[in-house]
Amino acid sequence: MATVRIQLIDDHEIVRAGFRHLLEKEGNMLVVAESATGKQACCDYDTYKPDMVITDISLPDISGLEVIRRIRLEDPHALILVFSMHAG
Repeated sequence: MATVRIQLIDDHEIVRAGFRHLLEKEGNMLVVAESATGKQACCDYDTYKPDMVITDISLPDISGLEVIRRIRLEDPHALILVFSMHAG
C-alpha cells in the first residue's frame, strides 16, 4: 500500500503532535509538514505537495477557510479534511 503524505495545520503544537502520533502509527501515513499559521501552511503546501491536508479553521493569522481557498486555487483536486473545536 502506498504511503499517504500528510500536512497538518493547527496552531497548537500538542494537537499536531497527537494527530501525527495517531496517523503515523497506522504505518501507511507520513506527516511531511506541520504548519502553525495559515501563511506558513500555504508555503508548506507549495514546498511539500502533500497527498492530504488536515486543517483547523481557527488559525492566528488567516483563517483555515482562506488557506483552503488558496490551496484550491493552486490545486483544485487537493484532498482537505477540516476539523474544528467551534461549537455549533
